[in-house]
Amino acid sequence: MLRFARILRQSQLCLGSAFCRMLRSEHGNITVILSIAMIPVLLAAGSAIDYARLLSTRTALTATTDAAALQIANSKLTSQDALETQAQDIIARNYAEDRFGELVHLDLHTDSTTVDLATRVKFETTFMQLAGIKFIDLDVISQVKKSGSNLEVALVLDVTQSMAGTKINALKSAAKEFVDLVVADSQTPFYSKVALVPYSSAVNVGSLTTTVRGSVTAGSCSSPGCSKYRFNRSSSDGGGTQTYSISNCVTERTGAYAFTDKPPSVAKMGRHYAPNCLSSQVKPLRSNKSDIKGDIESLNVQGSTAGHIGFEWGWYALSKDVELWSGSEEPAAYGTAKLKKIAIVMTDGEYNTAYCNGVLSKNSIGYGNDRINCNATNGDSFEQAKTLCAEMKKKQIEIYTIGFDVGSDADVIDVLSTCASGADHAFLAATSAELTSVFKAIGRKLTALRISM
Repeated sequence: MLRFARILRQSQLCLGSAFCRMLRSEHGNITVILSIAMIPVLLAAGSAIDYARLLSTRTALTATTDAAALQIANSKLTSQDALETQAQDIIARNYAEDRFGELVHLDLHTDSTTVDLATRVKFETTFMQLAGIKFIDLDVISQVKKSGSNLEVALVLDVTQSMAGTKINALKSAAKEFVDLVVADSQTPFYSKVALVPYSSAVNVGSLTTTVRGSVTAGSCSSPGCSKYRFNRSSSDGGGTQTYSISNCVTERTGAYAFTDKPPSVAKMGRHYAPNCLSSQVKPLRSNKSDIKGDIESLNVQGSTAGHIGFEWGWYALSKDVELWSGSEEPAAYGTAKLKKIAIVMTDGEYNTAYCNGVLSKNSIGYGNDRINCNATNGDSFEQAKTLCAEMKKKQIEIYTIGFDVGSDADVIDVLSTCASGADHAFLAATSAELTSVFKAIGRKLTALRISM
């Protein structure tokens, strides 16, 4: 074993001496051989460095291309030229040409569901130029499936007498700006529709009136169901009797199905016996901006505040189960994939109106002094509203609430905060400018939902 070790050390010394003599040799053939032998070694090492740079460039280009494709998928622009310009701007801001190489090609293809963005960089090599490779074309392709959701929105707007003057004008302006934000010009691949639910002491459902409340018999009766109802007035209003004709408006539903969206074939909505009826009608889901804004502009103020009936019809406007709507106006079923149902409920004050037998109840305030001599069948308007909004949330309807110039009214603030789908869904606006800002904020939030769910 010791002898083997001595032989090994002698061999290593000999090898070292030979190598040293070769290095000291003045003969040119040794230097040439070594130089030639080093070329592939240097080229391999340099190629590894170029390859690492190439990977770094590909990573940067891929990240930038992906980001641009995602933003294009969520863009509100529609023309090809505008989208290409947007893609170029995004890449220019996020890709460092001076560091990674010149962008020499961009190709964008979009359709209703997909964005395809291809980019090419002319990558300049360093060491690989020794092998005659000066540039490498580096291609990246990013494909994004357009995301988003369909939107069904019920605008539930207080048009009571207290909204007269500058307040109704401010509401009209804010609501129309909201429609411009939320209703998309293109209804593919996702649609966005808005229903309009103006309310005061009742709601006017137009041609649906007989369907939802049932027919009435001619003449005057001492029980509800005739075209004219003779009732006993509240003692606080002087007692005696009063006769009111039935109107084209409807009030809250009573009975076992009071707080449901069952169709009127199961349970009718409440009749409305009163001197007059709100002229502005409930409008179903639509996507025509001009029509929706035209109806907003024509809103008229009248009557007292039955806020719970606003909630009720905001729900019905979003319900397929209520079986009142058809065609493009029919809401999608609850639980439909990529669908958001939104109710935006606005009021400027106290919920002071509820009904007994279709007449203003004696425990309501309202306008006038012809109240019936019985309390509201379902309880006061505030409590009815809370029950209704709780049932709406069970159906996955998202609720935003807006109090306009409500001051410090604790009951109003309570119902608005209770019914909103979270603290970030409840708003108070003291001025016309603040009301516009609130509607814009909600509109932008819903637009983001529509394009990025």
